Amino acid sequence: MNNRSGNLSVWDKFGPAGKILRRELPELISACHSDMVNAQHVSGVKCALVYGCVWIRVMEEIVERFKDLPGAEVIQYENYKLLAINGIIVFPWRYGKDATCNIESCDFNSTDSQLRHLLFAKKDNVDQLHLELCLGVPKRLRNIAGKYGVVIVGYASDTSALYNVEWGEVISISEKGFLNFSSKERLFDKNVSGVGLIDTSVVDGEAFDAGPIPHLQLEVKEDLSKEDNG
Repeated sequence: MNNRSGNLSVWDKFGPAGKILRRELPELISACHSDMVNAQHVSGVKCALVYGCVWIRVMEEIVERFKDLPGAEVIQYENYKLLAINGIIVFPWRYGKDATCNIESCDFNSTDSQLRHLLFAKKDNVDQLHLELCLGVPKRLRNIAGKYGVVIVGYASDTSALYNVEWGEVISISEKGFLNFSSKERLFDKNVSGVGLIDTSVVDGEAFDAGPIPHLQLEVKEDLSKEDNG
């Protein structure tokens, strides 16, 4: 069932699971941010390649934490998964790397991701999209087009801080890749007092070597950067 009524707040669109998502998503992203900052430090790599994988960590954690909520559905896509609740895909997007970025002024599909095209494609346009992409579109992804609503969970961050978290239902995407929202809410803002459901002062101020050093298990995986880089 696709719930797209513009009269509802973002969390209402998810039914009984909405308030849980609203409360826990900022905390989840904050925890992922902290983990990847520490992983970046432990790696010894000077450029932020390790932290750049925070988008994968957030996507995986969203599925793992919320997959058992009422109305939840897990959609398999290559080596990772998407979560839909009440007919709406919860899609995390690291849209910026500093506090000045505006989510509505950032190109959602700068990497020309097949999946991101399909999220907002109309069902009757999938065959044409297939030709434009010059790629085989798997049946399970073709079935996404026109079937689900999309709520973007956007966040701006770098290794210094998590700057903000916001979410909103997307009704369309412009030719330049900018998102148009029917409703949107800021869940956390590091620079605005009283806006936010989490306290990241400890996360952002904690020394890198505080606490136990995590043991990293490294393995070679398929490069997903051409699909999504968060």
